[in-house]
Amino acid sequence: MAETFCGKDCDLCQEKLSEECRGCKEGPGRRFDGNCPIADCCREKYHANCDTCQEAMSCTKRQQKDQMQQIRIAEAAAKDEKEIQKREKAKVLGKWLWLLFWLLIPNIIAGIMSNESLKPISPTMYYIGTILGIVVEIIYCIVLFMLRHVEKKYGHAVICTIAGVVLTVVSLLLADGALFFAVLFMFATVAVSLAGSYFLYYGHAAVLEDFDVEFSEKWKKLWKWQIICLCGAVAGVCLLFLWILGVLLVLASAIGIAVVSIVQLVYLYRMAVLFREYT
Repeated sequence: MAETFCGKDCDLCQEKLSEECRGCKEGPGRRFDGNCPIADCCREKYHANCDTCQEAMSCTKRQQKDQMQQIRIAEAAAKDEKEIQKREKAKVLGKWLWLLFWLLIPNIIAGIMSNESLKPISPTMYYIGTILGIVVEIIYCIVLFMLRHVEKKYGHAVICTIAGVVLTVVSLLLADGALFFAVLFMFATVAVSLAGSYFLYYGHAAVLEDFDVEFSEKWKKLWKWQIICLCGAVAGVCLLFLWILGVLLVLASAIGIAVVSIVQLVYLYRMAVLFREYT
């Protein structure tokens, strides 16, 4: 009888007879690219076979030795199916995240053109920038909406974005008439915006978990840095009565927010490239 890890008669194994297996230790149980969990277990515990293991009598793996061929085939099929699903997922993500990245350019242009300080100088440019910003925001929501089936956090980000737009419009309408409610809606807008950013960042992290765990964690860390910078900005505004300390804190926070925004662009580009190359 050929030597095996589990004690099964290798010469009577149907897999060896039908698939021309070279034997347990040279076939499914080989060191680097075999797929037998019993062989892996023996090597991890430094046993030549199961007979020298104290847990051999109660070992679930060894009790399944006669079904191990079917188990390995099922696991291999599940692995192949998971790989197919990953490729389909990467195809969708690569397509829409690439568009999301390129939306940032018109968004920046719209932000510059719709700056309030430019309104007296060129009202036409201001209104064009405002309209462009609205169009970009709509396309942005559509992109995230298309990604909601891949990761539900993207769908939550869409809801937060729409709610933020509604609250912004309401606060603008109330700006001249009810200052208290205008300020209240402004804080609500900020809170919803932060919630949208949270779902977006953690949505990116979630879809990356099956592809690059380290990259996934970077999105979570970036979200924490964004919160730190925003808290620093709020603290700086509150401490403006101390002048130098408040101004320095606001300036440092502004630089931090700018850096976070740049890193976000880089990460988004890397994500889009990663998913496009995976397919």
